[in-house]
Amino acid sequence: METEVRTTAGAVAATRGRRGYAPGGAVPVRDPAALLAEASAAPHGYQLFALLRLFECAHPDLPRLGRAKRPCDEALRLGQDPSLKFAAAAITRIEPATGPRPPRLVQRVLGLFGSNGALPTSLSEYAFERLHHAQDRAFVRFADIFHHRMLSLFYRAWAASQPAISLDRPDEDLFGRWIAALCGLGIPALRGRDSVSDFVKLGHAGIFGHQVKSAEGLQIVLANYLGVPVRIEQWRGHWLGIPRSERSRIGCVNAFACLGEDLVIGERLWDCQAKFRIVLGPLGFDDYQRFLPDGRSHQKLADLVRLYTGDGLAWELQLVLKQPQVPQFWLGNPVLLGYTMWLGVRLDGRDADDLVLGGGMGVEAGGNFASGDGDYGGEQKFAYGYD
Repeated sequence: METEVRTTAGAVAATRGRRGYAPGGAVPVRDPAALLAEASAAPHGYQLFALLRLFECAHPDLPRLGRAKRPCDEALRLGQDPSLKFAAAAITRIEPATGPRPPRLVQRVLGLFGSNGALPTSLSEYAFERLHHAQDRAFVRFADIFHHRMLSLFYRAWAASQPAISLDRPDEDLFGRWIAALCGLGIPALRGRDSVSDFVKLGHAGIFGHQVKSAEGLQIVLANYLGVPVRIEQWRGHWLGIPRSERSRIGCVNAFACLGEDLVIGERLWDCQAKFRIVLGPLGFDDYQRFLPDGRSHQKLADLVRLYTGDGLAWELQLVLKQPQVPQFWLGNPVLLGYTMWLGVRLDGRDADDLVLGGGMGVEAGGNFASGDGDYGGEQKFAYGYD
């Protein structure tokens, strides 16, 4: 089957619409209440930024941490424990929500208090004494106004440099947009325009970004995506039809009849530099069927080839079926004439490589490369032939 990405893209592809990128390393959305209960029971088992990321993903309807314009739009409040003792863990505790106030995470990583804080040690002792002995939280809560903002921006700066975190909310995937711009897909209108996932294209941005296209580059992209052996044969000769208005005529002005310059005898000419062949295989029968014109992978292959080569080259597809899996024909056997049907038994032991499908412009499938009367920009038409 197609390999969207070598890791985990297939499991999360359903989370994206057609416009945008499928997140390969996104954190799954968790129930906020369950996450809060789990983190409150064992806060020492979490790293600070990892837990902040989980809370951010658990509230996809709220702004990202550090970007909210109002306190009521934040899923979590951050504070510091005013203590001078050695911190055994980054997170001290998580206090549950009270009324309209969100939960409060108390940490010891960054803040004004403590031996590494900006305030004098005496103020840290004063804050600790007022909080624990007098149950007066005023000074600590006042300092937490600045702690929350500092930690939120610190987390936001860290998250901005982590490509995987930007995939947690694909609509805000800034890193993906940067990669897309490198391979010519930075414009939003160019996303989700064909059957190939945009995440696959980003995975091959280094190849798509080359101005000079090569057979090796196309072979790498197709082999990685389709998961089958791929070979590219260049310089496949074919006939190019000449539009009636551009054919040579004698006795007319500007009729392409100048000997040695633009005179062409006939209504077509032979060309061997504007067409190539894609050879897939040897394939098993299941893979062979999915690359037939009505197969689930045929249109994806055509879209990927067109994205890489553009509309300036014609191409054709040759499918090679392994000899042991060539189906035998008998009455009642559901085979497709011209595609999966062979008469008799293959005695030479050779793989079945006689099916060639016209895939792009100007091929034997009836397209006219010179006039654009074929498959250019329209619905793909496929014909089969035998070499």
